[in-house]
Amino acid sequence: MYLMDAVILAAGVGARMGALSRLCPKPLIPVAGRPLIDWVICSLLKSRVERFVVVVGHMGGLVARHIKEKWRGLSVECIQARDYLKGAGYSLLAAEEYVSGEFLLCPADIVFDHEISSGLIKAVKKLGVPLIAAGRSEGRGTAISTSGGKCGEVLRIGEGDENRRVCVGLVALDSSFFTHLRRSLMRGEGSVVSALKLYVDEGGKLGFVDFHGRVWFDVDTLSDVLDANRHALKAGLTPEEGLYVPPGEVRSGMGTADYKSTLVGPVLLLDGRIERSVLGPNVSLSGCVSCKGAIASDVVAFGGGNITGVVKRAVFFGGVAFPVRDEGVEQI
Repeated sequence: MYLMDAVILAAGVGARMGALSRLCPKPLIPVAGRPLIDWVICSLLKSRVERFVVVVGHMGGLVARHIKEKWRGLSVECIQARDYLKGAGYSLLAAEEYVSGEFLLCPADIVFDHEISSGLIKAVKKLGVPLIAAGRSEGRGTAISTSGGKCGEVLRIGEGDENRRVCVGLVALDSSFFTHLRRSLMRGEGSVVSALKLYVDEGGKLGFVDFHGRVWFDVDTLSDVLDANRHALKAGLTPEEGLYVPPGEVRSGMGTADYKSTLVGPVLLLDGRIERSVLGPNVSLSGCVSCKGAIASDVVAFGGGNITGVVKRAVFFGGVAFPVRDEGVEQI
């Protein structure tokens, strides 16, 4: 297998998470009991990435501490981006002196099948860089216009075609890309996508590999958290520790004799306490969350606190509910 370093961008504010982003950095929001950045690292490790550069920014101390404690022994460097508020391009620029040659760029807020990263790394050996992972999604991701079949060339970024391909978020680059990134930043365009667009518009050859059929979730909003959580629970993609109730299974009489509860799968309980509650389907509890007299479905709860009453389609942090709404940015 072709080996490659990875740069993970974990610096953004995550404003589309609403008020939750002021309390918890997005990379640490869990899906099926696992923080988003851990999903990324786990997938990349399965792709035989051996060295990581994690760029932090918003609440960066918390993210760096988590990396240090959770991934002790892993070859990883956490660096603080000074200008992360200006865009992901500035966060990537902060990693320049920490990488050489080819590397894989990945955001910290994507849950993806490791076959995507493995396939992209493998394709680099044949197709070279820059090379992006492409998928197909209605209304999500940056649209691209392409030529070729399963792999080929990106003709335009920001404009789709009949293939309906979009950028998944993983990009294989090399150190020469920083030259194009700087030119894009000097034009006042702070995103990595803008730098790639400039590269293509000026005649650079940007390749793609289509991973249609592979699962990936770009987790930008609270609704995305619940969607990714639902998929992971249904597929049984959960940590080995804790209690997992699979889809279609109901477990009654959980807890002590005086505090029986019912779990309607899929449900994941990593720790905490449940009393006289009915949980599920699609409920994940981690980080010492307690449920007392709760009826909950489509809920992700972490960071301690208590859940009571009837709750549906919400993310809880520290006992504070962040309801998921169908329109606009979710608020408390």
